[in-house]
Amino acid sequence: MDRRATDRSTAIVQAALDSIVTIDERGVVVEFNPASELLFGWSRQEAWGRRLEELFIPPELAGAHREGLETFLRTGEGPVLNRRLELPAVCRDGTRLVVELIVVPTVHEGRREFTGFLRNMTELRRTQELLRASQARYEAIVRHSTRALVQCGTDSGCVLLAGEDMLGYPTDTALDGGFLGLVHPEDQAGALDLMAEVRAGTREPHESEDLRLRRADGEYLTCEVVMEDLSDLPEVGALLARAADVTEDRERRRRLADATAQMRSLIDHLGAAVLLEDATRHVLVANQALVDLFGFPVAAEDLFGTDCSMAAHAVKDLFADPDGFVGGVERLLADGESVLAEHLATADGRTLERDYVVIRNAGRPAGHLWVYRDITQRIVENVMLADQNRSLAQLAALKNEFVATVSHELRTPLTSVVSFADMLRDPDTGPLNENQESVLEVIDRNSHRLLRLIDDLLLVAKLESHTLPLSLGLVDLPDLVRQVAAEQQPVAAEKEVGLEVQTAPGPRVRADSVRLQQVFSNLVGNALKYTPAGGRVTVTCRPGEPGHDWTVAVADTGLGIPAAEVPKVFDAFFRASSAAGGAAGTGLGLAITRLIVEEHHGSVDVDSTPGVGTTMTVRLPYEDD
Repeated sequence: MDRRATDRSTAIVQAALDSIVTIDERGVVVEFNPASELLFGWSRQEAWGRRLEELFIPPELAGAHREGLETFLRTGEGPVLNRRLELPAVCRDGTRLVVELIVVPTVHEGRREFTGFLRNMTELRRTQELLRASQARYEAIVRHSTRALVQCGTDSGCVLLAGEDMLGYPTDTALDGGFLGLVHPEDQAGALDLMAEVRAGTREPHESEDLRLRRADGEYLTCEVVMEDLSDLPEVGALLARAADVTEDRERRRRLADATAQMRSLIDHLGAAVLLEDATRHVLVANQALVDLFGFPVAAEDLFGTDCSMAAHAVKDLFADPDGFVGGVERLLADGESVLAEHLATADGRTLERDYVVIRNAGRPAGHLWVYRDITQRIVENVMLADQNRSLAQLAALKNEFVATVSHELRTPLTSVVSFADMLRDPDTGPLNENQESVLEVIDRNSHRLLRLIDDLLLVAKLESHTLPLSLGLVDLPDLVRQVAAEQQPVAAEKEVGLEVQTAPGPRVRADSVRLQQVFSNLVGNALKYTPAGGRVTVTCRPGEPGHDWTVAVADTGLGIPAAEVPKVFDAFFRASSAAGGAAGTGLGLAITRLIVEEHHGSVDVDSTPGVGTTMTVRLPYEDD
């Protein structure tokens, strides 16, 4: 090669942008151009005469380099010659690179040499890796996006760019029918308006529209759709719709709206003025009654969000003590404790009742509830009721005094009549003829009847006024019931009525045994009195489960009581129409029965069917021995 060619080759090597490194057959560097100096950090003088693995071949590849060189020298063949390879390399400062390498064998002045052309691929490969990662990340985001991205072109149709999991359509596939094909028929008018406004630029990009979009399985989702016109971008050239599934959110809002409407309807019909504030004292709910009470110049719904911090000062003149009203509100807010049924006097003479309730969430104050009621009429009615009760009490006392007086005045002459009747029966007074005996029998029977009536009247008066003393003790109720039944057996036999007693053992009751005996005698006697021959009277006495009452029931197969008259059977002097013309009575027996049972903190009920029979049931509380 002539000198000019050599000079030209040298100039090319020195000016090359790629690294050019030449080694001889010993692996020693004989050429190291400026690009190599820049790439690996070694100067030409430092590199000259050094083995290649001392410069930039990584330690893990040094053995393979020497083995390849020896193979070529021995066989004339090498696996890396004239091939484009991508290998790691190490700079002088330890930085690792990725280089693209082509090795070409040459002969120079009769010696075999190897020239390597190296290009730094590190940044390119790093960029490519970042791009691949970015692409993978983008594809993952698109594939699993909770929002759907839809490209809505005029000519290119509708393409789903993201949201396969949401809508079920494959990503990057055209959707039949364009964007409107996704939209529920009832929502298509709104979709058309949305698209038109976006194209016209009259709708802001953040303004959304709720549209029902069809999934691949035919189900419709309620979606919040935002659309943007990207027609000017060559990469898009269409409208871009972003849709988020808000089905559950809208359903929750609907339920909340329904609940709020129900609550507002309830509050509006409470008849009380209601104000609900949040923790910052801004109005959440107010009703029309509040507006009317305090004379606010706006509708109730317009109060929403109003700051209530100065509300007490604004309405204080409504009250008889304005400063006291303001101070009371401030005190309640400062104390942070609920207070119910406070009474407030208004300037016009009315009385308001106020409830203040602190609303808490997780133990922390979350709001304030104020309820005002005009109780002026209630107070007037209570005063009138108290006056009526006093009058009734006075009347009851006068009645009892009258009954006691009349009873005393009647008892004295009746006692004389009875005494003289007994004297007339005395043999010492002389014999009586048949007519005299008959008259005397009538006198005796009616005088005793009047005495019983007087005794019953006095007993009713004492029971009603709760002045009858009770001799309380522990009473064996089944034994007492059996005693009463035994005393009534002769009456039952005479009337040819069956009398059966069924009892069960149980705890004793604290009661007046004489008065209870009177109760059961009245009930059994009444049952026998109004049961025709061949009928049956059954008395059952059983204790209830622990904590429940004793039950004593007297059931007959007698005349029964008309349904309209059942509520009156325990009234004094009342006798059922079905008993008219039957056995005589004063009409006080059942009234006395009820009063005695109630004095024992019990109750008595009646169940009757005309022509079938009547059951009287007494319930008495008990305590364990």
